[in-house]
Amino acid sequence: MDLELNDVQRELGSTVRRLLRTKYNAEARDALLASEQGFSRDMWNQYAELGLLSLPFAEEYDGAGMGFAEVAVVMEEFGKALVLEPYLSTVVLGGGLVAAAGSDAQKKDILPGIVSGERLLAFAGYEPAGRYELSAPATKAAESGDGATITGEKTAVLGAPDADLFVVSAATDSGVGLFLVEAGAGGVTVSPRVQADGLRTGSVLFDGAQAQRLGSGDATAAIQAVIDTANAALAAEAVGAMEASLMMTADYLKTREQFGAPIGRNQALQHRAADAYATLEGAKSMALYAKLAITGAEGDGAASEAGKDRHRDILAAKLVIDQAAHEISQESIQLHGGIGMTMEYPIGHYAKRLTVIPRTFDDQDGVTQELAALGGLIEPSAMDV
Repeated sequence: MDLELNDVQRELGSTVRRLLRTKYNAEARDALLASEQGFSRDMWNQYAELGLLSLPFAEEYDGAGMGFAEVAVVMEEFGKALVLEPYLSTVVLGGGLVAAAGSDAQKKDILPGIVSGERLLAFAGYEPAGRYELSAPATKAAESGDGATITGEKTAVLGAPDADLFVVSAATDSGVGLFLVEAGAGGVTVSPRVQADGLRTGSVLFDGAQAQRLGSGDATAAIQAVIDTANAALAAEAVGAMEASLMMTADYLKTREQFGAPIGRNQALQHRAADAYATLEGAKSMALYAKLAITGAEGDGAASEAGKDRHRDILAAKLVIDQAAHEISQESIQLHGGIGMTMEYPIGHYAKRLTVIPRTFDDQDGVTQELAALGGLIEPSAMDV
């Protein structure tokens, strides 16, 4: 198994890196945060022109016919720049659900619009009373003929304020169904929110909103597969953000002077920085592990044994990366001293994103409990000597 990036993936990463270095510096990002929309439509169109929005989709739907390995490359570069555009919500979550559960006609209708940058999607799955539970929605779907109506409330919907189309989970007579609801449809009310990291989210109330069933049958396995993919994408983004944080911290230690010498000459600070670097390397290994879990399961089917292994492996990777994100974000702030607490200096923005990522689809306690229930990453018998 080749664990290195291939030539195409390296060139992809280099291309995205060059674009973000020239167009997405700290000042430009601050301006976007202060803008009404909170991200750049111009940058989104450039992502479309570069083919970044097409990476995971099949060529018959105007996609690039690649896979998650390429998406992970993009997400890592996005993490380094703290990109604000709704790539995760539209391409990974919304587009991923359409690709996983939609009919051929639905894919042909929706995916080309994502690829071209014309349509933004959002997955409305989490609910106020359900925390991170996705398998038993309180939202109800009433189906009649080829249509349906959706009634219920969804919360923490990434990209909700700007979405053109919602992919909504709801209870049906046959289990959990997925439904397509236009954002401008009657009975849809979006209450915008801004997360601590600046990304746009919101609560969405559906009151008898007109909907179309996405695919058929119970969608629980498809939802779990896409959430696993999204967690692996966040792992790649977190690694990018952690690496950028440490690079910024190392530069600060080399240039900030006290008593006539750089503070980086202090051996205690050197040891702390070295420990943080070792933590980052461990996180990189687990992000690679998560990527392999997704790419290895691609094409095997969400309900297969490979799908169960994929979910366990993603949980294990998330547990390690979330802890690393906490340690590195806190240490980066500490090593910067007082300036690290100001929002005028970029390191605080990295700390905010690295605080939000671990709580996006689950929290550490929930991941620990679920992984333990699955038997852990290593079989107990493997510890016998």
